[in-house]
Amino acid sequence: MMTIEWSEVNCLIEALVLLEAKHKVILEDASIDEDTRSDHVNDLAYVEILMHKYEQMRDQIQAG
Repeated sequence: MMTIEWSEVNCLIEALVLLEAKHKVILEDASIDEDTRSDHVNDLAYVEILMHKYEQMRDQIQAG
């Protein structure tokens, strides 16, 4: 099993936070078509799932 370090997890979380913000900005645009909106909603949901996973992983690493 691969071990991931606390700093790596934090880096991933930071990247996911930025990606989440990007999708939210795009979704605020009322002029995007439904296919694009659907793609970004799905991508945002996946980003949030990954972020939750890595936040839990970070908390476990921190707890020792």
